[in-house]
Amino acid sequence: MKEFFEPSSIAVVGATPKVPKPGYVILTNLKRSFKGRLYAVNPKYEKVLGVPCYKSLREIPDNVDLAVVVVPTHAVEKVVDDAIAKGVKAVIIITAGFSEVGNKELEKRVTSKLRANGIRVIGPNCLGVYYGRTGVDTFFFREPGTPRPPLSDTAIISQSGALAASILDWASVEGIGIGAAVSLGNKADVNEVEVMEYLASKEFNKFLLYVEGLRAGEGEEFLATLAELSSIGKRIGIYKGGRTKASERAVSSHTASVAGDYKVYRDLVSEYGAIALEDFTEVVSFLSAFQYSPPLRGTRALVVTDAGGVGVMLADALPLDLPRPVSVELESKLPDYVKLNNPMDVGGDADDERYRLVLEYLAPKYDLVIVVALMESPATTLYLADIVKESMEATGKPHLLLSFGGVMSNALEKRARELGIPFSKSVDEAVAFSRLLLKEMTSRKLLEVRTKCY
Repeated sequence: MKEFFEPSSIAVVGATPKVPKPGYVILTNLKRSFKGRLYAVNPKYEKVLGVPCYKSLREIPDNVDLAVVVVPTHAVEKVVDDAIAKGVKAVIIITAGFSEVGNKELEKRVTSKLRANGIRVIGPNCLGVYYGRTGVDTFFFREPGTPRPPLSDTAIISQSGALAASILDWASVEGIGIGAAVSLGNKADVNEVEVMEYLASKEFNKFLLYVEGLRAGEGEEFLATLAELSSIGKRIGIYKGGRTKASERAVSSHTASVAGDYKVYRDLVSEYGAIALEDFTEVVSFLSAFQYSPPLRGTRALVVTDAGGVGVMLADALPLDLPRPVSVELESKLPDYVKLNNPMDVGGDADDERYRLVLEYLAPKYDLVIVVALMESPATTLYLADIVKESMEATGKPHLLLSFGGVMSNALEKRARELGIPFSKSVDEAVAFSRLLLKEMTSRKLLEVRTKCY
């Protein structure tokens, strides 16, 4: 697996100077980020974008660790033969037109040839690999050179290339860290398990998986890997595609996968320590707020808010308990019109110091703290984010900062991101965040029970 993520040399077969073809975008990406030896393969050119170009893989004078294949379907098998002759160590087949459209024999033949010669393959019908640390980047976006997200210990593993690419693009705009993304496509060879195990041995601790289906015989290994990684503290969120009859048909034509019963799937992955993500709001929350948060240890939540209406909305929707706080000393330090309650309404005139007092006295008594600041009070400043960070570090418990509105809310979000504080822009996102924490806690307990029983 190393050659997919840490190759010393890459050849782009099907490289072209023609915009916006994939062969152009992929070569542009690699020129920008990859520090190893880079080659182009196309019989029409001697150079592409300043990169030496050869008629075939066989003509490249040096060793090739990774070949990225982006040629028409009918030409793929010839490229595979060249890769075998050249001694290429790994192949990514970007090209579509295989089992997802019924061309199963070609896919099987190509994969069998490569495996028989010890060559691993990702794809076909995929976008391949993005690995920020080494600059491997075969994801082709609409615009070549599209910025990538900040590096982090979060990885995306997806059967859908477009979905993974869109999430990378979104994360870059939002400033949310993603260190790696792998688009598996038809999974003719390399699957989710192998990618997870490899990346888990590196710097990665959080995994977002988009799974449409597992091939025959993959289920047991998949679940065992979830259990193994979850038991050592890795955090895994899984969105399962193909939940209805209509989506099952879409899955089959998309990546040639076979979707199974969703409820069974959801219950199983939860039992083995992973989090079943129900909707895209939970996906967003897993990637943004969730990645900065420690795990939940109990079900007691505290809501501190400068907007009573938002507090009521959270109380209606949160899946956790909201026990009323008790602190005579804190009461003596607050204005008469600010009463201890949960949600705790600190008043529309609240300043940073009032938030700090409430968090200092109450946060240690709860398992999750949600701080709402709509930033309409002139007395509340961006330093509130630092106060929330201090409380999170002092208690070691999950905190979430919730704000929405105009310029000040956007500035507060920016400061929260800089400090690594979970942040939400809506009540729905905050509820999704708390739901994920609760799901994770439940899954960990189920895994502990399962481990003890077996």
